[in-house]
Amino acid sequence: MTQKIVLICFVCLMGALGVAGATESPATALPAVFDRLEAMVVTHEGRPDAQDLDVLLTFLEEKHTPATVWEESRDKKGTGVGVTFAIPVSFSRFTQYMYNPELPVSAVVPGVVRLVREVDGDEDHKGAYATFRSEAGGRAAPLLVRNRHIMEITPDDTSGAYYGYDQNELTLLSLWRGRRFILTVSHQVAPSEVGKKGYPVTTRDGGTIYCYSGKKGLTKRGLGWVDSYIYSSLAITIYLEDAPGAGSLTALSCKWLNAGWMGKNMVRSHHISSGINRFARHLARFLTAPNVPEPSALVALARRLNAGDEAALKGVLTSQLGALVDPHEKNAAMMDRSYVERLDHGELVAGILSNYMTSLLAGGDVFFLNRLMAGIGTEASLLTGPVTLSPPRTAAGDVPVLN
Repeated sequence: MTQKIVLICFVCLMGALGVAGATESPATALPAVFDRLEAMVVTHEGRPDAQDLDVLLTFLEEKHTPATVWEESRDKKGTGVGVTFAIPVSFSRFTQYMYNPELPVSAVVPGVVRLVREVDGDEDHKGAYATFRSEAGGRAAPLLVRNRHIMEITPDDTSGAYYGYDQNELTLLSLWRGRRFILTVSHQVAPSEVGKKGYPVTTRDGGTIYCYSGKKGLTKRGLGWVDSYIYSSLAITIYLEDAPGAGSLTALSCKWLNAGWMGKNMVRSHHISSGINRFARHLARFLTAPNVPEPSALVALARRLNAGDEAALKGVLTSQLGALVDPHEKNAAMMDRSYVERLDHGELVAGILSNYMTSLLAGGDVFFLNRLMAGIGTEASLLTGPVTLSPPRTAAGDVPVLN
C-alpha cells in the first residue's frame, strides 16, 4: 500500500518534469512497462503487474485529450507511437461489440480490418469474453484471456497494400479506482505474408469497399514491383471508463511497426498515428451510427453467413457487388465473377458482412440490403427499431441503388 501511495504522488508531479529531484514519472517508466508486457505475450507466461498497470492508466488519465502523446524509435522494435482517442459510448456497449468471439471485428471496423481467423484460444475464452460484456464485468477479480489469430488488414492508405499476419494476444479486464478498463497486448509471431495490391472502390451510396487483387506489390506509383512485408509489430492498447458507469471511454494505443522492403524499415511516426486515428474514427462512427444492428442481431447474421455453403455465399456476394458498385466506377471492373470465384469461405463471409455494414453506415436501405442476403437462410430484419428511409432512386442500367 505504501508503494502505491508513493507512486501516486510521483504521478501528480508528472506535469513538472523539470523540477529538480523529481522521481521517475509514468512517461519515463513506460518503456520498461512495455517491455514486460511484450514478454508476457511472447512467452505466454505471467500477468500484468498492478504497479505497471498503474503507470499506464495514470499516463492515460493525464493525457486524455486526443493527440499523439508518445514516440520512440528503437532498432529492435521499429517505430513506436502512442495516441489517445475518445470512445463515445459506455463500457458495456463497447465491449458488446468489440469483445464477442462470434462477432467479427471486420463488422465493426470494415474499413480497417478485412478478416480475422482464430488459430488458438483458451478453452473457456468465450465464457471469459461473456464476462467482459456483462454489466458487472471487471467488478470482481481481474480476468485474463490469451488467444492467437491471423489478422488481415484493409489496404494501407500510404502504400495501397494489404497484409496478413499471425499474432498472439493477451487481454485483461479489471478495475482501477472504481473504473473498468481493458488492456490488450498483441505481438506479431513472424513476418507477414508479402504485401498485395488492394484497391478502394466507391459504392453507389458513398461508402468504400476494397478489391483484394491477390497480386503482390504496392499500388503507389513507381512501386508496383515491391515485395513488402510487415517484419514485426507490437500493439498495446488500454481502454478506460471516464468515470464509474460513464457513457464514454478514453483509450491509449501504442504501436511499434517495422515494415518495408529489402529488410529496411520504411515506417515513419506519422504513418502509425494516422493508422491509429483511422481506427478510432471508424470505431466511433460505427458505435454512434443510429441504424447499426444490436450486437445479438449482428451475431445472428454472422452465424447465418458462416453456416452458408460457398455456392450460396458466392451468389450473395455477386449480387451485392452488382447492386452496390457502379460498373463505371474506378477499379470496379476488377470485382467481376472471376474475382468472387477466387475467394475462400472465410473471405466470402468477411466480404459480405463488410459490404453490408459499409453500406449501412453510409445510409443504405436495410431492407434492400437484407433482400440481397436472400440466398442465405431465412430473411429477417436485423434492426431492433425503425429506420427512416429516403425515397428510392433508380440507377442507370436498371441496377438498384441504395438510399
